[in-house]
Amino acid sequence: MALGIPALGGSVPSMTSGHSSDVVKDLIKLFIAFALYGGLAPLLGMMMATRRHWQRALFGLMIYMPMLQPGRITFMMGSIDTYRGHVKGYEVSFIEVFSLALIIAVLNGPRAPLMPRRAKLPPGTLIYLGWAFIGLFSIVNAWEPTYVLMTFVRIFKSTLIFAAAALFLRDEKDLRAAIIGLASSLVVQAWICLKMRYIDGYFQIKGWFEHQNPMSMWAYMSACVVFAAAMHRETKGWLLWLCLAAFGGAGLCVLLSVSRAALAAYAIGAGLVLFMAWIRGPSMRTASATLMGALGAVMVMMFAMDSLNSRLKEVKASKEISAEDLRPVLNRQCKAMLNDYPLLGIGWNNYGIANSRPRGYKYSEVLEEWDRERGFTIIDENYWANPLTESLYWLILSENGWLGWSFFILFEAATLWYGIRAIRHGGKSLSGYVAFGIFIALAICYPHGLVERILTQTKNLSHWLMLAGILSGMEMNRRAKAK
Repeated sequence: MALGIPALGGSVPSMTSGHSSDVVKDLIKLFIAFALYGGLAPLLGMMMATRRHWQRALFGLMIYMPMLQPGRITFMMGSIDTYRGHVKGYEVSFIEVFSLALIIAVLNGPRAPLMPRRAKLPPGTLIYLGWAFIGLFSIVNAWEPTYVLMTFVRIFKSTLIFAAAALFLRDEKDLRAAIIGLASSLVVQAWICLKMRYIDGYFQIKGWFEHQNPMSMWAYMSACVVFAAAMHRETKGWLLWLCLAAFGGAGLCVLLSVSRAALAAYAIGAGLVLFMAWIRGPSMRTASATLMGALGAVMVMMFAMDSLNSRLKEVKASKEISAEDLRPVLNRQCKAMLNDYPLLGIGWNNYGIANSRPRGYKYSEVLEEWDRERGFTIIDENYWANPLTESLYWLILSENGWLGWSFFILFEAATLWYGIRAIRHGGKSLSGYVAFGIFIALAICYPHGLVERILTQTKNLSHWLMLAGILSGMEMNRRAKAK
């Protein structure tokens, strides 16, 4: 593992200029990482092998953890904080450590006599690993090979999260543990957002996330799941109220983030879940939820109109300054890189180097030409840290080429297909309702990636893979029962 990371311009830091202490810290972190993955995870896994209720508690904790501050669930080795890439070091995630422990526990635990024998490799795992290794192959074109290794390490290890969720899920008791963890995280995050708005005085609220957009995407995806669970007739008592509170809390998070796209996604997701509930059997619960939803929409308009109007004015003012938005310009940079490196891309996590001076002057020229047309004076130093494209798919195309992009799209398609099969197989059961909620969350999230690269961020990546892993686990159960 490389611990001395070249700077953006390619120079290597001198060990005599204060970097020796950073190397010592990284060595300590490396030792801790080996202890976590190689010691704690196996030990915890063997302890939980015969304790199914412990496994449920651990997965509930795992699906709760993405809402925590990044520093509480991860630490970094070889960190390069000045780099504007989507990976800035070799990351260690406690969610991954717990995922490994859960995998060991499930694989070594006893199988109930009536439980059909399931495969040990969840469907979709090989596709995701295929994307990871194709991304690694992009190192042949990389301007900074170390940055490719950083991203590969993150994506390769995150496979543990997907596999753990799939292997863990066997019955509706397991599903309830996941719902409790997810709903609890939404309630807590809503209180954090309210505090930041009305006590701390912030305008665009990001909660315990890196930015308001990751928080709002996490919130509306989770809202679809807990709302679908709340619509099922077997969700009763305190769990019903927790799910409803979580759904309302998700709406607060989205509103306080002042994200127009997330607010639309939240409304569409809620509407589709209600539609599903009406189709599968009208009841007082669905009628009450529909009425409360209509009243909630009115209250939202009254509560959030000022904030949304302020945001719309900002967007309008930005468009008046420039006839073209920045996002298409950055996407043109990606297209130029794809044209030069069509098969494997310019190198995973290398976009932030290639689109900026001094090394990426060719692609920086795309942005500079746009600024010239707007009458700006071009000063080289202003283009040493250009922004990254906001499109997840253009980012993957530029860094992984058509081959990596195809595997990523294939994985997305596979998760949606597992969702469709889980909805059909689950029917009117709680599993079928939750499968529908996750399917809707993914079906909205994936197109949202056209304008947001949120799924590259650690917390949202973990959250996404747990939801996708649940669908994969449902597919495993369906295949096992079909035998």
